[in-house]
Amino acid sequence: MSSDGRHWPTLTRTGDGRLTAPLAGIDGWERTLWILVGVALVGDLLTTYYGLRIGLSESNPVARTAIDQFGFSAMVGMKLFAVGVGVVCRQLLPDRHGLLVPAGLAVPWTAAVVINLSLYAIVL
Repeated sequence: MSSDGRHWPTLTRTGDGRLTAPLAGIDGWERTLWILVGVALVGDLLTTYYGLRIGLSESNPVARTAIDQFGFSAMVGMKLFAVGVGVVCRQLLPDRHGLLVPAGLAVPWTAAVVINLSLYAIVL
């Protein structure tokens, strides 16, 4: 942690010589939220992919255009880019605001999964 209370993304070595990632030191609620980010990301990708396969369309116009032009891999790329931006932004925040970034990613992606599954219940 720097003197101003912010985390800076640096790789460090553990006692046994392994390198650790910038977010390796998180714990508690923040770790839980980052895990939820991963689960929600995968859930959103899977439910979106399935929805597109059964004839539904993407409601986000940016994502829809990217998928139309570059295929579903564009959706994966956009999600990974969002996580990357989140990780960098988290490093710049003081600890007291640390939950904001993973919550800001997890909540809408979890909502998207719920909405997608609800649509399947109606359509199928």
